[in-house]
Amino acid sequence: MFHVKLSRLEISSVRNLSSVIIEDLAKVNIFYGANGAGKTSILEAIHILGLARSFRSVQLQPVIQFNQEACTVFGQVERDRGLPVAVGVKRSRRGRFHVRIGGQDEKGLVRLAEVLPIQLINPTAYSLIEGGPKQRRQFIDWGVFHVEHSFYLAWQRMQRCIKQRNSILRAGNARLMELSAWNQELLDTAALIDRARESYIQSFIPVFMELLSRLVEVPGLSVCYYRGWDMELELATVLDASYERDCRRGITHCGPHRADLKMQVNGIDAAQVLSRGQQKLVVYALRLAQCQLLGRTTGKKCLLLIDDLPAEIDQEHQKKLCVLLESLDVQLFLTCVSPDDLIQQGWNRSNQMKVFHVKHGEVREAVAVTA
Repeated sequence: MFHVKLSRLEISSVRNLSSVIIEDLAKVNIFYGANGAGKTSILEAIHILGLARSFRSVQLQPVIQFNQEACTVFGQVERDRGLPVAVGVKRSRRGRFHVRIGGQDEKGLVRLAEVLPIQLINPTAYSLIEGGPKQRRQFIDWGVFHVEHSFYLAWQRMQRCIKQRNSILRAGNARLMELSAWNQELLDTAALIDRARESYIQSFIPVFMELLSRLVEVPGLSVCYYRGWDMELELATVLDASYERDCRRGITHCGPHRADLKMQVNGIDAAQVLSRGQQKLVVYALRLAQCQLLGRTTGKKCLLLIDDLPAEIDQEHQKKLCVLLESLDVQLFLTCVSPDDLIQQGWNRSNQMKVFHVKHGEVREAVAVTA
């Protein structure tokens, strides 16, 4: 198994974290403190290190400390195969990013995601159930990206194709001949993307259902993949049939850019049936299934960031969740208000755990704990 471990973290000018250095990170890392202390900002910094963007804000201004022009995150990534890799990400207020991996500059972000795969579970995770198809589509594509190397290029082609096709649709009949070429490009990329997504979901659903059964019973829950157009029809036929509607609205109504992962309970949208606690446990099962499937299919382990794990989960289900988290054998970064909420969850005593107190943007190791 290809383990990935973040052993050292340096954070500069991320929100209220002026200058933070954390060394010798453990397998289970718990950050606790009062609201506004900076716990979530620790996770945010790790997220920036792996994806070069925040999960809390689309804009950079709130992320970068108010009196600084840029924020920087460095990390030392330990791997079972090969030497440790130094990773660094710098984001400026002007939107520019600078990425270095192993001492080399990287122009894109694909390599970053490959070196440090990250999964996040935070209060906005409910959007996987309550939100629109975009969030669930991104969820699917994260999994496909990490197991199918050709997927990202096909995805890029599809995005460009949809953009160009919509531009032509808005221009009217004067550019109709151009539409034919982009239609063919859409058909070609749609076939590649749909096959990759469908194959991934077929492998994913059994893993998800098994993990969910270890957390909570949800009778009647079903999960199915919707590819973005009628499963009984060819995309070419659908594009022809929707041409007039596409022209009126200036957008492409059907295609892989409309894919979704539909979740229902006895035929009713899951968001309308499940309680908040149930939704959170379903989201955990969804995310953890991706982690487990990544390990099974690629041998690679990801980092798992969980913000405020105890929120809206009772003690019984917290314990089940922690047992499940440990079984995945991934590095964990957890936040909570009180450390007792997580320390006393029956973690395996053979696994290393560290607890950090976060206060006013400063991080100190509070207790050397072997759970």
